[in-house]
Parts: sequence; C-alpha cells; structure tokens
Amino acid sequence: MLKKFFFIFILSLGFSPSLGYSDPEINFLLGRLEEKISGVKTLETEFIQEKKLIVFNNTVVLKGKVFIQEPDLFAWHTDKPVRYIMVVKGDIIRQWDEDTRQVQSLSLSRNPTFLVAVNQMKVWFSGKYSSLLNDYEAKIISSKPIVLEFVPKPSATSFNIIKKVRMAFQDDERYIARIDIEEKNQDSTSLVFINTKINSPINPSAWELR
Repeated sequence: MLKKFFFIFILSLGFSPSLGYSDPEINFLLGRLEEKISGVKTLETEFIQEKKLIVFNNTVVLKGKVFIQEPDLFAWHTDKPVRYIMVVKGDIIRQWDEDTRQVQSLSLSRNPTFLVAVNQMKVWFSGKYSSLLNDYEAKIISSKPIVLEFVPKPSATSFNIIKKVRMAFQDDERYIARIDIEEKNQDSTSLVFINTKINSPINPSAWELR
C-alpha cells in the first residue's frame, strides 16, 4: 500500500523533461529557483504526507525522510505507519518493506514504468522546475514566500487526474517547503518537508535497506 501511494504521488505529476514557455515573470522566477537549488549537493529532510480519500472519508498519513546525494543517490524512507525504504543508485532501484521483510532489486532500464517514475522524481527533487511548463500552466500565488500553482494543460498526461498542484518554497528559496495536489476526483495529497538539512554529511545508513 505504501509503495502504491508513493508511486501514484510521483506519476500523477506527469513531468516532462522538455522545456516549455510561459509568462516571462514565471520563467525568470523558475530560473532563479533552479540556480539556487543547483548548489544543493546533499539533502536530508523529514516529510509528512497526507492523502485524503473522499470515497472512504479517510486520510492516510505517512511520515519519513528523503535523502539526496549528488550525482546519483536518492532514498525515500517511510517510518510510519509501517516501514518502507526505496533506494535508487544509478540504474538500480532497491526496495524493502516491513510486511514482507524482503529486498527487491531491479534494473530501471529493463522496467520502463519504474524508469519513468524515477526520472520524474529526479526532475522534482533536482529543482529543474522550468520543465514543468511543457505540461502545466503556471502562475505566482505569492512572492514572499514563493508559492506557485501549476494547472495541467489538456495535452498533459496528468490532465484527467490532476486539477492543480501548489508548491511552496522555504524562505531562503533553496528548497521546497510544501506540495499540495488536488485531484479531479476530489482526493488530495499534501507533502510537507520539515527539519531540512542542506549540504550536510549524510549517514551511510540512509542507503541501506534493513
């Protein structure tokens, strides 16, 4: 279940690696954010993810950590309600969950679905936000702190799923503070990042599955 929620969150954003064009103010702002985030070589942050399910009148809350180390290490740890770990290094993705207590390894190049998900995830966490403009109409909701809203274009793969995405940045503009996704079926997801550490050494245990 946790893996399902994680990949729905990533895939539903429907990122594309090609550059689009929008209002000059948006392009300038996204360029400024990308420049600041390009200086981030390591990142460790806690997250709280809430998924509201209208059909079941229920909210699923996940808590954990995200770790990033350039050029090719990424880890997503969910600690509550149950433990799940995903580590990506180069072409290999490894997963472990508390239910099975088994480690699964696979090659991204041989699994197109996972490859798409991971590539989109890298766009999100690497700060290459200009690529969003190919599939989204963007507007500035707030300039201090920066809050941006993205609405899928009819040609976007996420158009039939996502109503809008809002992204809020930390005051120093060096990383994301919050993401809110509103779906067309009235479900919603919020992801809040707290206690973020930038360019600090990451404990090697972050890349272990146990």
